[in-house]
Amino acid sequence: RPVFIGDEVSVFATLVRVGNTSMTIEVETWRRARHSEETDKVTQARFVFVAVDENRRPRKVPPMAPPMERAT
Repeated sequence: RPVFIGDEVSVFATLVRVGNTSMTIEVETWRRARHSEETDKVTQARFVFVAVDENRRPRKVPPMAPPMERAT
């Protein structure tokens, strides 16, 4: 679905995996028309980022931290 001028756009990202040298992030983008409560997913993607050192060689990444608890 297209996104129009004046639409509200929300982007949500989740870190789904941390490997030895990379991390995988899933992203969803949603839109809401200016005068509507209905939302539509407009796109989604999965990105894999590889950590590299100053010589552009893969390097280790820190392990994934446990999720933070939400305050109630």
